[in-house]
Amino acid sequence: MGYTLIVDIGNSQIEIGIFKQDKIVNKFRFETKKLPNAYENKLFYNFLKKNNVDPSEIDGGMIFSVVPHITRLAQIILTGEIGIEIEIFDPTNFLKTFKTDVDDPKEIGHDLLADVVGAIHYYGVPVIVCDLGTVTKNLIIDKDGVFRGVSFFPGARLNTNTLSDMAAQLPELKDVARPKYFYGKNTVDAMVSGIYYCHVASTKRFMEKIEELFGYKFKKVITGGFSNLFKPEYKEEQYIVDPELVLKGMYLIYKNQK
Repeated sequence: MGYTLIVDIGNSQIEIGIFKQDKIVNKFRFETKKLPNAYENKLFYNFLKKNNVDPSEIDGGMIFSVVPHITRLAQIILTGEIGIEIEIFDPTNFLKTFKTDVDDPKEIGHDLLADVVGAIHYYGVPVIVCDLGTVTKNLIIDKDGVFRGVSFFPGARLNTNTLSDMAAQLPELKDVARPKYFYGKNTVDAMVSGIYYCHVASTKRFMEKIEELFGYKFKKVITGGFSNLFKPEYKEEQYIVDPELVLKGMYLIYKNQK
C-alpha cells in the first residue's frame, strides 16, 4: 500500500498531510501566498524526498480548500511535481448524508466538514470543536451527531494585526506569542498578554455557554494551526488538544469518497 496525500488550503497556510495505512506519517506547511512559486522552488517534491517518500509511491489524495481562486493552481502544481492528479473535493454527494441543522449546508467550508467528521469519528458526540486558525471557529455537534452550527471570530493573528493597524501608538507585533506573564508592564507585553489570554477566555466561555444552552456536557476538542501555541491553557482533563484533527477528518472524507 502506497501513500495518500491530503492537502488543506487555508487563508494563511497550506498544510500537507501524508498518510499510510490510515495513519498520518508526516506533514508540513507553508504560507498560502507562496503557492505561485511552489513549483519553481519544488516545495512539495523536496519535502517528500526529505522524508524518504518517493512520489511514485503516492497512490492518490485530495485537495480541500477554503480559497477557491487558487485551488486549481495547487492541483496543477502538485500534478507537475508528483506525476499524478490529486482530485479536488466536491462536497455535493457528501452533503446528502451529512447530518446538519444549518440554513444552507453548501456554505459549510471544507475545513469545517473535516472538523465535524474527525471529531465524531475519534471522540464521539456530543462534542464542541474549537479550531484556532486565521479565524477561530467553534463548532457544535449535538448528542445525535447533528452539526448544529458554528461561531466565527477573529483568530489570534488577526487580532495581533488589528491592534497595531487601528491604534496609532501601538507597535506592530511580529506574530502571536505566549506571554511571559498574565499581564504586561510595558506596551508590547500588555498587547501580547491581552491577545493571548482574552482569546483563551472567549473560547472557554463559549463552550460553557453551549453546555448551558443544551443542558448537557460536551467533549471539547482544540485543534487548528495555533492549537499547539495555546495548548498549555487547555490542560484540564475536559479538553482534548488534537492539532491534526482537520487533516485526519479530510482523510476520512477521502476514504468515504473512494
